[in-house]
Amino acid sequence: MTVNNYISSVRNQSLASANAQIADVCGISDFFTETAGHEGNLYDDAPARETGMKEYGDWQTSMSLALSVCRLIKKYGANPKVVVEPTCGKGNFIMAALQTFDGIEEIYGIEIHKPYLDQLKIKILQYYLDNPDAKKVKINLYHHDIFSFDLSRLKKSFRRREILVVGNPPWVTNSKLGALKSKNIPTKSNFKKIKGLSAITGKGNFDIAEYICRQMASLIQGEDATLGLLVKNTVIKNIVYEQARTSLPVSSITQYAIDAKKEFGVSVAASLLYIKPGGTTARTCQVKDFYTQKEVKKYGWADGCFASNTAEYEKYRYIDGHTPLKWWSGLKHDCSKVMELTAEKGVLVNGFGQIVDIEDRMIFPLLKSSDISDIKKDRITDTRKYVIVTQRTASEDTGWIRQSCPLAYKYLEGHAEFLDKRGSTIYKKRPRFCLFGIGGYSFKKYKVVVSGFYKEPHFSLVGEIDGKPTMLDDTCYMLGFDDYEEALVAQRILNSPPVQGFIRSLLFNDAKRVINKELLMRIDLRKAVDSMRKEDIGVDEISWENFCASLEHKKMQYSLF
Repeated sequence: MTVNNYISSVRNQSLASANAQIADVCGISDFFTETAGHEGNLYDDAPARETGMKEYGDWQTSMSLALSVCRLIKKYGANPKVVVEPTCGKGNFIMAALQTFDGIEEIYGIEIHKPYLDQLKIKILQYYLDNPDAKKVKINLYHHDIFSFDLSRLKKSFRRREILVVGNPPWVTNSKLGALKSKNIPTKSNFKKIKGLSAITGKGNFDIAEYICRQMASLIQGEDATLGLLVKNTVIKNIVYEQARTSLPVSSITQYAIDAKKEFGVSVAASLLYIKPGGTTARTCQVKDFYTQKEVKKYGWADGCFASNTAEYEKYRYIDGHTPLKWWSGLKHDCSKVMELTAEKGVLVNGFGQIVDIEDRMIFPLLKSSDISDIKKDRITDTRKYVIVTQRTASEDTGWIRQSCPLAYKYLEGHAEFLDKRGSTIYKKRPRFCLFGIGGYSFKKYKVVVSGFYKEPHFSLVGEIDGKPTMLDDTCYMLGFDDYEEALVAQRILNSPPVQGFIRSLLFNDAKRVINKELLMRIDLRKAVDSMRKEDIGVDEISWENFCASLEHKKMQYSLF
């Protein structure tokens, strides 16, 4: 019998009677609601709205993947009595659980998008109509958002039964939801307790899936439970990282890497997060291949340091420390069409295709990540881009431009509509046309530079171009030097096998920014120097000794503060 025919057969009954009869068939409590149901259109006559689902971070899981996840969880010993899916969508995980685990007594599914919930009800009813001998399970489906749902009602029902939390939470961040003006967002709070500038510049942002994972992990504390959720790898990394602070009582954390391109058609690094609660506090994560279950690596905390490969980190940990040479990021302007220029046929052209004729003292050569990503580029001697530099320090008043560089001021005034509406908080209450990430270091004659975006970091040496200091954009990092030989030795050390091995032990290739300042500051060049000889990096004795002496001098300066 089809669902349509079955619903037609109960349509003339009262709401309570129709719900009771359907519950006897498929276990769903309150199949019909007060506002929609047996007297209105049939559920499958109104397919779910597929447009505008960005605000839900909506990537529906295929039935085949849901079955594979449930089978893997069963393989490792789970036989749940209660299954919870916090964002159940069209319900393929619930259907997979019904077909995989023979001990299920009760299922809880929560979903904000009602058409999906309607489709799931139809799917479950049809399953039991087609399989009348299948074990009946009590199924509770809630049209609700997980952020305000009262989870205590689920906790009360566990009664020391084995629990499985399974599903695919939204793949979207809280800031993205805010930009979409979505209502599907947790109550605004800095739940990671990020402070100051870090919160302003993005570290306070988090994946909704991370929030849900933490809620679910807290829900099953003290229970005989398993958590298996499909999430982006960055979510799992953040959870492991936060273990040093939050110490969720979990005995193990495993990441089963999936092929998201194959499974969802998206180029995102994602995995099945598999957690077992316990009295201990796991601070490392075992990475395995989802399809073969072969071990790949282990990452997490090792003696107070967070590493992407704990085995590699142990090999090169002697380099870990704090370098006396300070790393800086490049300048930030957030208005490339106005501030960045390209040389075309002897003239400078902005992003609008307009010829820009302003004072030369305002224009500097610029390198972006793509310009320094080639691992064969030990030296960079030319550029394809230029940038307008309005300040020498981030606090400098830009009023000098009007008097000293009237052409530049007229140009900036003419494009003020773009510069004045830059949205970042860093520009508020600061001089008009200001920059961020600019200082004395920006004007050093020689720089050792690296891109923040590439998985195979290579350090390049750049000097002045066209007789001017070379600027970097804010996707790059630099060490500044006045002396060429000193810069050369630093570059050679940074590209040496031990330092590169240490860096790789800390790199998370699926991160938005693979290299960051915190990682670079951990490369203790003094310790690296102590473990190698000048012959190892191919520099002469005088350059080597001068560099070592310079490091020692900076070490003494650093110790004074």
